[in-house]
Amino acid sequence: MLVLQLSQHMHREEAFVLEDVPHLTDFLPNLSTYPNPLQNSPAYAIVKPHFVDPEDVVSHKIVNQKNSARGLHFRRAGPQEKVYFKSDDVRACIVRCGGLCLGINTVIREIVCGLNYMYGIDDVLGIEGGYRGFYSRNTITLTPKSVNDIHKRGGTFHHTSRGGHDTC
Repeated sequence: MLVLQLSQHMHREEAFVLEDVPHLTDFLPNLSTYPNPLQNSPAYAIVKPHFVDPEDVVSHKIVNQKNSARGLHFRRAGPQEKVYFKSDDVRACIVRCGGLCLGINTVIREIVCGLNYMYGIDDVLGIEGGYRGFYSRNTITLTPKSVNDIHKRGGTFHHTSRGGHDTC
């Protein structure tokens, strides 16, 4: 957690506090960046003026008074102008773990379609059977066509499990 003191006279609860997580570049400082593929897509031209600035934060308290304490903040999520991958070099993987979750098939479908149509990533694998699928190598290729109607099905499209993995 990063605490920035704005004045010597401020108490901790009045300071700007950023609850942060490590960034990829903290581990790979010389990592190359590339223009976000969304910039080249006419279908997503609306996104261009709305890229998230790396310095954007969201306040923990939604409503603040003009002279209130600065408080706790989090990094803002969303598409950024630069990405750390080339679409052709990416293999994405989706694994479902734990119990059933309403709407999970829709989430899987949207991730696959978003990766493909928005970011140009066409190498997406689904791990069948949760963590166990990693060990038994139960994978299926996920394409927009293969997930086209999974949001209309009940259950979980590529199954799940609540264990079968070694966390050590």
